[in-house]
Amino acid sequence: MISKISTSSKIYDPIYRAKEILDKEYQDALEWINDIRENPNRPKRNECEICNSNKKLELHHVRGKKHGNEPITVCHDCHEILKNKQRLWPDLNTENKDAFLELGLIDIYELKYEKTGKEIFKLIAEEKIRGFSYD
Repeated sequence: MISKISTSSKIYDPIYRAKEILDKEYQDALEWINDIRENPNRPKRNECEICNSNKKLELHHVRGKKHGNEPITVCHDCHEILKNKQRLWPDLNTENKDAFLELGLIDIYELKYEKTGKEIFKLIAEEKIRGFSYD
């Protein structure tokens, strides 16, 4: 006798697995972002926090050196991209240094999505841009 494969299992198991993957990506992203924001003296890592390369590692200041000290470890290539994005930031005459942190995080989320293809970072960047204010 051939046992029947549950149609329900065929339909829903992939959906549940996809949700588990997304939940894990969400949790990993949340922990990483909290670490960046809450630990301004983070030690240098052994790999790029954007693309996971371990070649030519450097520290990148998320808000820019003159606005704060939230460093992340990045490879030289990712650092060049992030520095070039910072050069395009408006010359803000604001006391709100958090605006620079938000700009830096948006740049990081966008690059992380480009390098890893993880949709969670694209979604976070889009939401940050939508809610961004210099105030």
